[in-house]
Amino acid sequence: MIYFKGTTRVAYMILGIVFLLLYGLNQSVYCQQEKLDLKIEDFTESPKFFGQPFRGGEWAEEGPIITYVDKNEETGATSIMSYNLEDDEYSLILDGTKLHAADVDALIEIEGYEYNKDKTKVLIYTDSAPVWRRNTKGYYYVYDIEKETLTPMSTREKGYQMFAKFSPDGKYVGFVRDRNLFMVDLETMKETQFTFDGSDGKIINGTTDWVYEEEFALRDGWAWSPDSKYISFIQLDETEVSEYVLENYLPSKPELTRFKFPYPGEKNSDIRVGLIDIKTGEIKFFDTKTWKPDNEDYEYIPRFGWTPKIDGKYFCWMFRMNRDQNKLDLLYAEPVTGNISAVASETSSTWVEIEFGGIGKIYFLDDNKHYLWLSDKDGFAHLYLYENNGKLVRQITKGNWEVTAYHGTDLNEGVVYFSSTKESPIERHLYKATLFSDSGEPTKITEKKGTHFINMSTDCQYYIDSYLTFSAPRILTLCKNDGSEVKTLLDNAELFKTLEEYNLPITEFFKVPGADGTELYAYMMKPHDFDPNKKYAMLMFQYGGPAGQQVIDAWDGFFGNFHRYLVEHLDMIVGCVDNRGVPGYGKAFISANYLATGTLEPQDQVAVAQQWAKLPYIDGSKIGIWGWSYGGYNAIMSILKYDGPKTFKYAVAVAPGTENELYDTIYTERYMLTPEKNPDGYKESDPRNFVENMTDNQRLLIVHGDMDDNAHYQGTVRLVSALQKAKKHFELMIYPGGNHGLRGTGNRFVYTHLYQMMSNFIEECNQE
Repeated sequence: MIYFKGTTRVAYMILGIVFLLLYGLNQSVYCQQEKLDLKIEDFTESPKFFGQPFRGGEWAEEGPIITYVDKNEETGATSIMSYNLEDDEYSLILDGTKLHAADVDALIEIEGYEYNKDKTKVLIYTDSAPVWRRNTKGYYYVYDIEKETLTPMSTREKGYQMFAKFSPDGKYVGFVRDRNLFMVDLETMKETQFTFDGSDGKIINGTTDWVYEEEFALRDGWAWSPDSKYISFIQLDETEVSEYVLENYLPSKPELTRFKFPYPGEKNSDIRVGLIDIKTGEIKFFDTKTWKPDNEDYEYIPRFGWTPKIDGKYFCWMFRMNRDQNKLDLLYAEPVTGNISAVASETSSTWVEIEFGGIGKIYFLDDNKHYLWLSDKDGFAHLYLYENNGKLVRQITKGNWEVTAYHGTDLNEGVVYFSSTKESPIERHLYKATLFSDSGEPTKITEKKGTHFINMSTDCQYYIDSYLTFSAPRILTLCKNDGSEVKTLLDNAELFKTLEEYNLPITEFFKVPGADGTELYAYMMKPHDFDPNKKYAMLMFQYGGPAGQQVIDAWDGFFGNFHRYLVEHLDMIVGCVDNRGVPGYGKAFISANYLATGTLEPQDQVAVAQQWAKLPYIDGSKIGIWGWSYGGYNAIMSILKYDGPKTFKYAVAVAPGTENELYDTIYTERYMLTPEKNPDGYKESDPRNFVENMTDNQRLLIVHGDMDDNAHYQGTVRLVSALQKAKKHFELMIYPGGNHGLRGTGNRFVYTHLYQMMSNFIEECNQE
């Protein structure tokens, strides 16, 4: 299913206005362009700062062709279009004016779509609603192309539907509703219910609970077998899991949102994989030992699916992990007998990754003989080739660099395409490597220094290169797989023009030693009129956690524009350093603080701040630090621990996750194990234990949304209580209804308010 509507991502970019001033001098007139100063409203409220849009879509099976949904703003009709990127030719595939739904007496809007096998029918997703992070519930219709009929897959009165999919043979559609699995026969439109035990707070069939969605990014919990005979599905029992309550105070009467939330060391949902025989409706469950387990050796099933045909059979494959997440098994389950075999395993002294920055761990190849496996078992994330029986063929990539994205395999050419940090940890480039034989170093395809985000065509013959640097927003280019440019798809000319009209900072990348001498990557943003003989206040920005690298040569329109504003408006310097514990630099780097979060991160931030304080152009008495989420936590720890109290003047912490014991099992235990196994680590990571270290000269601003389901507002309340008991001065800003990104407040100016408040606070600190 191709989806086009969900959580909106906003990329903020800068828009300039040209002022031409005419001067008379010695009877001559000339025109001088005066640079403009950036305003907060410029990048938080104006749609003109989004840059030039590009109509993305889904690659067709062959060639430089994408399909996409086009909306007619006058009629409201949404149509499916085909666009040849090379020839610039458009074709209408499905006319949206024909999508009149009788059950609602209106045209439906295409938010996602999928064709059946012979492309005679289209499954259309519409009128969606959010389930936490994504719009994964809505309504589905089947459009018959020949008959030009639109039929609801089920009645809306029965409730939202989720994750509907055609069977591979195109005869059926399966879906989830109210935590149960259903199927519709497309010939008769008869609906069959397979599971009946789904219920709120207890059993979940075909989708997942909060923590699996949040930490394993697993939402869709069912799959058709390739022969359309079976449906495999995840079943969860969250009955014994702790409950968390969010309270919304914006309505006249507070509204409660309850959901199951497993705390570190406490009960997780039990999980197993079931199999439905669609002809008989019989359900059996594979014995994965994860259902009501006797121990923690078998705890999670974070991924599952179907293999290609192996020895004449299709198998249901699964990842199974222990609770400590340091062992992963690849399981094959045989549908008829139900027998399970462990095909491969991976272990780690810390944790095993199942995803690397959003890319998967396993990819079955179309030759039906091999799969690719992404692993950091040699110290860096690399690709490995295995036979489908689990036998290692060869390590495809190797070296002190990381594979950051897998783009596809061309079996005819025998090559695999991927992105990596081989050129530099702060850049991303496209490479290809031979699949079956070792031909030496991978071939670098992209050349320009900076970051290349690659979107490769289905047949691996073309790719769209989204090229950007820290100082320049994206340019999109259609290229052939050898790197030759076919045409520019988006040049962002207007945005580049307006950037030239503003006073913008100068950015420098460099390396700096951390607390133990480890080489860290960093950057500084200096005013456009930087004077090395002046003394500048400094703000350090960081994230510092295992989910995000900040020092990368790529345009940042969200935090980046705010930093550009601060540098120019407050005449200061913004610096950033990736401390130990972040991704992109290898396993030893990201796992350096294993079992000890909140230690090495602030150590490195403090050490670098102390080095920068000695620079002749930095005022060492006016150094602050800020961050969001883990970065907010790291900012707090940095001003409280080690030499932080005498190094940092202030900190700004937005949506900080302040206590590991208040976070969820999967994320926290991956890096810290349970409180029972690691009590000292949990104690050392709790900022409440260090509030006494805060000096009277330091200032702290904490910002949080009270409907944050990720880093709970409760943690901020508990930290505030500890600060008050210690008689420490601080400032607090709450955004009512705000989630982890502070959205949900009903205030479209929330970021204007946030950034202006932060700017005022920073300016006050700089002037003291």
